[in-house]
Amino acid sequence: MALVDRIFPVMRAHPRLFLGIGVGIAVYVLIPHSLKLTTRLLLGWNAGTWFYFLTTGWLIVRATPESIRWHAKSSDEGRFFILILASVAAIASIGAIIAQLAIVKDLSGVSKALHIGLAAATIVSAWFFIHLTYALHYAHEYFDEYFERPDRPPSDRGGLKFPGGDDPDYFDFLYFSYVIGVASQTADVELCSREMRRVALGHCVLAFFFNSAVLALTINIAAGLI
Repeated sequence: MALVDRIFPVMRAHPRLFLGIGVGIAVYVLIPHSLKLTTRLLLGWNAGTWFYFLTTGWLIVRATPESIRWHAKSSDEGRFFILILASVAAIASIGAIIAQLAIVKDLSGVSKALHIGLAAATIVSAWFFIHLTYALHYAHEYFDEYFERPDRPPSDRGGLKFPGGDDPDYFDFLYFSYVIGVASQTADVELCSREMRRVALGHCVLAFFFNSAVLALTINIAAGLI
């Protein structure tokens, strides 16, 4: 009962993520068991992540500064756990892709093309998933710090300083996160708090190794098409 009491607040704070997990599990269960385990896992993963992308994208497009602050406060429960969970899940998907590519060697024709397409789609979804999760974390961490440090200048209170001085929206945090995802470094957004630097450090390291794995897998997939 104590475990349920701990998990339920986290699920309530991150409904889109857990609904996506539910969709992924449902797809995995409903897919015919004649397919390989890794194929069913990757189909479930893609269904869950793309559901998460769509629902989160709807949230981002409709967001206002007030709603972002509200979501930051309401999703405070288990935010670091979610970050770790998302990173581990995306890395695990790389392992499933490697297993999937091992199956491809014994296939040919349309079946081979479909399996390679599934592996490629999983690489794309895993990459976007990691950095979207970090973008939302940056947004929520920013507003947590902003309101917890009224003694500091407004431009320094959120842990990130964006050019122009306007209140940031979700697209600003997406920009910051995906720049790290592409280059494993920050751009023109200044880190100005210890907490944000620690999160960004872990993000940069993860992005470097994940991109290296993606490059290796892409070469492997390209070799399989020759």
